Amino acid sequence: MKDQLTEYVIANAALPVVGTEVAGDPPPDAIHVRDGRIRWVGHAGSDDAPVDRHGRSNLPVYDLGGKTVLPGFMDNHVHTLITGDHANRPSLHGLDAGQIRETVRALVAQEPGDTLLFAYGWDYPTWPDPHKRLLDEISSTRPIALFQFSGHAACVNSAMLRRLGITKRSTDRPGAVVERDGDGEPTGILREGASRVIHEMRLHDIHRSRHMVDSLLRTAQAAFVEHGITSVGDNTWYAGSALGFTRLRDRGELRTRVSAWSRRSLPYHAARMAFAPYDRELVRRGPVKDFLDGAFSSYSALLLDPYAGNSAEHGTPHIEGHALRRLLGRLTFRGRQGAFHAIGDGAVRNFVDAAEAVAQARPKFTELRHRLEHCQLVAPEDIERLANLGILAAVQPHAISSPEKDREILGSERAARAYPYRSLLEAGVPLSFGSDSPAEATFAPLEGIRRAVLRSGPERLTVRQAVDAYTRGSAYAEGTEEWKGAIAPGYAADFVVLSHDPLAYDRTGDETPLRSATVETTIMNGGVVFQHEDEELREQVGR
Repeated sequence: MKDQLTEYVIANAALPVVGTEVAGDPPPDAIHVRDGRIRWVGHAGSDDAPVDRHGRSNLPVYDLGGKTVLPGFMDNHVHTLITGDHANRPSLHGLDAGQIRETVRALVAQEPGDTLLFAYGWDYPTWPDPHKRLLDEISSTRPIALFQFSGHAACVNSAMLRRLGITKRSTDRPGAVVERDGDGEPTGILREGASRVIHEMRLHDIHRSRHMVDSLLRTAQAAFVEHGITSVGDNTWYAGSALGFTRLRDRGELRTRVSAWSRRSLPYHAARMAFAPYDRELVRRGPVKDFLDGAFSSYSALLLDPYAGNSAEHGTPHIEGHALRRLLGRLTFRGRQGAFHAIGDGAVRNFVDAAEAVAQARPKFTELRHRLEHCQLVAPEDIERLANLGILAAVQPHAISSPEKDREILGSERAARAYPYRSLLEAGVPLSFGSDSPAEATFAPLEGIRRAVLRSGPERLTVRQAVDAYTRGSAYAEGTEEWKGAIAPGYAADFVVLSHDPLAYDRTGDETPLRSATVETTIMNGGVVFQHEDEELREQVGR
């Protein structure tokens, strides 16, 4: 298998009946792979099996020793390049003001000069009063930007404010939120469009070097496959990144399949991406991305009612009303799928209102599988409207990380019905799972499954539902469900081998297998792309 054999048999595998068309008691235990595709799934020793019940075959046979095999996980929403970039930067997750100060001081010492200094991951619970003065203590001349974990806010120093042209007297652009004190002086907190400019500066710097682009993509993909991810829906946005994926593909270095997304607000790159050398299976052209609002933690997600404890704040809309209807109409006319960031119930309501108007004029709208990304809060009366319009919910269970913070931001009633996964499923809204890496602290699918299943309240899912959302659901979201997301004949040979069977929790209620499950091997397109150093697939070649 390490030599990337084109044909072999996997035997003695535990194949729970999830994502497989071969049912029965006992479940199937063998898979025949040829040229990156599944040719047969069934029971060793059956009449049509390429392997006998003793594991013997004329083909190479890999004995999994009864380990659980699932379809490869498909992350519906990642930022691959930035995930790779984050891996090379210090993490500010969970740090308080003092720890952040020392981390940034050390970074200044490690990276002398006058270029932009940046790090990622702080949040308000541990740094409740972020302010430019902390960073000015470190340097008043070198630009410093620390991104809040959601990516929708940043704390910057005075040098960075000067570089951006933000002063006490400057006028804020629409959609760019600059926090100011009572005298109008910028505090150093930038949200939405104001912080996005810094992201774009960093991306511009990265894309000056093909070598850096390729290196960061490789770094992120190596991390993804370590957690069993074989496909990603990537917020690519820049033509240089799309070409980076195709370079990795052409050199045989691509470890995950990629759906490369463009972004409406970057028309130059969107036009170039349209002509990238895509293929049908490894690097595909994805949807058009746009933003309807911000995030809970930066108080920029658009809510129907004010944030708890702040009657003046509803969030920040990005596009709505006539402009949104016009955009949806153009996408429908072009036959293009849209992926719309919508975290708050106000953003979802704006989308549904616009979508109903467009669908009435253009019935084709409901066939394009337009996606709402995140859907962290949805008014109950809007869930059925989403189902009627054929809208997909592309959600990220990793966001269910701090119920206490949600209650503080949203209030108890809204927090209790946030992340409405079961309600969406029961209403018939197609559900897919992902991570939004690196906006959350982890992107591991097994952790996402645990959070969706072990949460409290009526919105918790079964393990099977969560696994389906990470496999068949994510395949449906990108229109590849006919050949990805299942272990069945004709499907891509994308698998993950686990140490324990998490689906045992649905049968027994015992949390141990679910909590203990780890990824031992990841196979993409029939080849091993990750294998735990303590594990080896055991080859038994029949004679």
